[in-house]
Order: sequence, then structure tokens, then C-alpha cells
Amino acid sequence: MSYDNIIAEIKSNLTGNKDNDKDYIINQFKVFNSKEIHLELGRLLWELMSDEEQKEYKKAVIQDIPVDEFIKSVYSYLNYGDFETALKELEDYMEIIPFKFRENPQFDYFYFNNPLEEELFRKYFKTPKELKVIPFGEEYPRVFYLYGVVLMNLSEFDKAESALKKALSYNPVSGEILSTLSALYDGNYDLNNLKKTAVEILKFSYDPREIAKAYRDLGYCYYENKKCNISKALYEQSLNYENHPRAQIELQLINSYLHIDETDIKKVLNDENIPANINDDILEISMFLALDFEKKNLLNQSLYFYGVLYNLTHDEEVLTKINDLKHRL
Repeated sequence: MSYDNIIAEIKSNLTGNKDNDKDYIINQFKVFNSKEIHLELGRLLWELMSDEEQKEYKKAVIQDIPVDEFIKSVYSYLNYGDFETALKELEDYMEIIPFKFRENPQFDYFYFNNPLEEELFRKYFKTPKELKVIPFGEEYPRVFYLYGVVLMNLSEFDKAESALKKALSYNPVSGEILSTLSALYDGNYDLNNLKKTAVEILKFSYDPREIAKAYRDLGYCYYENKKCNISKALYEQSLNYENHPRAQIELQLINSYLHIDETDIKKVLNDENIPANINDDILEISMFLALDFEKKNLLNQSLYFYGVLYNLTHDEEVLTKINDLKHRL
């Protein structure tokens, strides 16, 4: 019997008595093994449930979903631009799932994407209580980040900022979270916070695109404050990390009506207390991690950190090392 015929027969056997029909549908789960049929049975069962039953059912389902799997499902909604559904899923999740890594008298909890971020945090931040790292697979703080992203796209800017700051409190060195906050401040023309956040990105980010965007954001801030020589230096500096059209356009605009001599970019940035180079700590920690993982024969992890180094420096010796490790895999 075909799928359509099976579903038609099941529907024809429904009586209109909700309790009897629910028992019947539940029994059909045992009769048929097809995933497609189970999905349709689930939909039929859902329609028969009261609001309270639906709430309890959803709670039971959500509690069985690992955090990382839930995060993947939210990204699927974001990829299709379905922010309303993503918002509902996130709010349901946060209401149902207790966050077990809350503040307590003994521990301060943090979440890091990799050992580089953890080492940067330990170097730049002190915690009054014992530091506990939230393990991979339990990255609940990313739920706050996604919540902020969704709220931004729905123009709920104050709530978005609050959610993103909550996420940042669990990972203050996250270039991803800082860059999303900078996009929020950029959109709201909050130049003061945009500038502060850009400087933080330059301190902690190891992603060339995030670094380039931070320099462009600073270039924009200085341009709006009519300091075009500094703005020009910042846009030029951004091109060292990403050849972005916005930087090219802004430089053409500045050069079209201002005759500014070639500037010493590093001097201009140093005078403004803006980093003119990659944070040495990022390079040193990345090299240490790459070598350490290589010694332990964890070549994929080693490759990752050599990749971080190469993307930031374009050092040919690092590229040679990367190619050597790839041949050893």
C-alpha cells in the first residue's frame, strides 16, 4: 500500500473523539516503521492535543535534544531567513531548558571555541572565583548569541544588545560576538560603542575578515568625526586583511576631495592608540598550540592553528609547514 493510501486509511478511521483518536494514532506508530508515516502521525497527534498537552509534549521533545543539535536546527532557520520561527524556537528552548552554568558562589563559567580563545582569556582577564570552562557539546551560551542575532534581524535592537552582551559575558574574547555587536552599533549610528568594540576586536580576533571590518568601522567613525587623514589610514590598513569594496570606495571618496599626502599608517594608528599590528599574544599562542598539537601527533588540530598563523601573517615558512602536515595526514 502506498504512503498516500496508508495515511488516507488512517484518517478515515478517526472518529472525532479526541481521546480514542489519540490512542488509535499512538498505536499506529507501532504498526508502521516508515519515518514519513511517523512524521504525519505526529502531525495528526499534535492537532488532537490540548494547549497544555502540546506544551508538555514540546517540553519532553526539547529536553531530549542536545544543545549542539538544537543550535544546528536554529541555523537552518537563519539560513532560510525564517527569523520568526527561529525566535519562537529559541524562546521555547530558553523557557524549558534550565541553564546549569549560572553564576554561583564557587565558580565563574566561560565558554571558548578553541584553546586559543581560552589562553587569551586567561591572559587578559582575572576571575574572582574559580574558572570553569563549559565543555564542548554544552555550549548553551551560543543560544544567547543566536537569540541576539535573531532579534537584530527583527529590529529588536535593545533586546538584541542585551542578549549579545549576555553571550559575551561567557566569552569576552569572541571576535564573532564582538563583530555582531559592532554591526548592531553600526546600524544604530552608535559611534562611541562602535569604536570601543572595534578596538576590542583588534585585540582579540584571529579572523582576518573580522580584523578588516574593525579597521573599516574605525575608519567610518573617524570620517564621521571629520578626521579624514586618520580615516584614510584605517581604510588602507583594512586592505591588508581583506580587499573589501567598501574600503576602496571610501578611499576613492576621501582622495577625491582631499589632497592628503601619503601617510605613515603605523604612526597615525599609534598616535590614536589603535593597534597597527596583529596582537603578538595571538601569534605566540597560536604557534605554541600548533607545535604542541604537532608533537602529540594531533595533526588536524595542529593544522588549524598553523592556518590561523598563515591567514594572519602569510608567512611562507608557515605555508610550507601546512603543506608538510597535509602530506602526513
